[in-house]
Amino acid sequence: MNSQAEVQMTGFRGESQEKDLLDCGYRIALHKAEVELSTGNGFRFTFSMPEDGFAELDLLARSESDWAAADRESAFVRLYLNDVYNQDVILYYGSSLGVYTRLLGYLKEGDYEVYVEFRELESAPLVSRAWIDGVELRCVADTSARSLVYRHTPLLYGRNLSHPYENRFTDTPLVLFYSVAEEEERTIIEYQMMFSHEDEGTPAPLLMSKWGRTTDIEWMYRVELDAEGHVLNAVFQGPHHITTPFQGKYALGGHPVLQSATTNGNFTDHITSGYRFMLTPSFQWKPEEEPREAVMNRFPFAYQVTGWEMERQQELEMPSLASSIALASQRSYVFIQTSKYPVPSSDGERALPSRPGFNRREEDACVDIQLRLHGSEQWYSSCHHDLRLGDFRAAYEGAESHFSTTIKLSGEPALDDIAEIRAVLLEGGADRMKVAGLYAFMLNENYLPQQSGIRTNRVLELTRDTPAAILWAAADEAESGAHAENYQTGKDEHV
Repeated sequence: MNSQAEVQMTGFRGESQEKDLLDCGYRIALHKAEVELSTGNGFRFTFSMPEDGFAELDLLARSESDWAAADRESAFVRLYLNDVYNQDVILYYGSSLGVYTRLLGYLKEGDYEVYVEFRELESAPLVSRAWIDGVELRCVADTSARSLVYRHTPLLYGRNLSHPYENRFTDTPLVLFYSVAEEEERTIIEYQMMFSHEDEGTPAPLLMSKWGRTTDIEWMYRVELDAEGHVLNAVFQGPHHITTPFQGKYALGGHPVLQSATTNGNFTDHITSGYRFMLTPSFQWKPEEEPREAVMNRFPFAYQVTGWEMERQQELEMPSLASSIALASQRSYVFIQTSKYPVPSSDGERALPSRPGFNRREEDACVDIQLRLHGSEQWYSSCHHDLRLGDFRAAYEGAESHFSTTIKLSGEPALDDIAEIRAVLLEGGADRMKVAGLYAFMLNENYLPQQSGIRTNRVLELTRDTPAAILWAAADEAESGAHAENYQTGKDEHV
């Protein structure tokens, strides 16, 4: 592997570096450049691991691709470590500079060389070039408190059901995040992958009402550790959402190996694919505090990428009609994040869930979030008034207390058009339900969350006798002199 652009990078030792909300160790190498990647023209650089640990790479890259355009979706880049195949990077963010963070694996102290190669055959047919604007490497030391999460991060082989490299143009991995639970003397780490969409499963229009997104977020791998960090049990989400014992191999210094196996984001430990990724565990999700979709607010490019995929793959309704279930531009939706909790009956027949942030399914109930616009008496429903399509229900039925949904409106309305937002208890499940908090926002012209949003900490209790109550009203804010609060994407503020 010869490169026309070889760069010796100067290492930094001991410099503290924070990446997003995680302390990702310390920077060991940094280089800024503008290097063209094309057939026969790659990029080579070296770095040194000052101690044993995990090497994390930020690749600042762009390409002549366009995720919204067929045959131009992405550029395909391959990474080699010391001339050995490490993994691949799909550049889906087009000509805009994107930061693609990858875990190179567990490495011993010493010197290493990375070679970045453009892969013409695997790239979109109309894409022949990409550019590297810089790289940064960090060391997460073996002794770091974060090393346990990094150690069990899965290596994921790409999907190859209809095409040998189909994640190059559909359902591509975007963000890997995790949650941690402590139970007695055990630690349970669960890894979740966000894909840009799911080609099958819940129909795309219902994804917006049921989950508040068209990305696909799936739990991937769960490992249970004893007090010394030894693996007691490891499982993954197999086809048909079946929890399956992990019996696969380990690679790149001890990482469990899985593969995208289905068109709705399930996995297998039987590897048949020829390309792979290892995304860094970039965000710790706390289910007792926030919905899974909080990760999209931390990494707002996900709204853009999934929106571009919908433009390319779906026939979007234009103009948007609130009365229709058809998928429209995501700028026509109000995005909602809130939470719901069953209230135990006075006779004590129903106990509260044992795990914070989760509902036991027999005690769960569906809640519809509705809004009314100024000058209208019509209520627009997040689940289209409990719409059912075959086996699919538009209302959220998941186990988590914190959840997300959307409300479709006609055209491209503004938050200022909203007069009231209310919660409505739907049929089935618990007879009493608490609904707590609200964050509502829309996407701007760049399909990113607007900085201004509607937020409230109000708590309601819904019953069969009183199934609806106002969660937020513009009139209340006007009377108190309050205004819609500003929400800066990336800050640690959630419903």
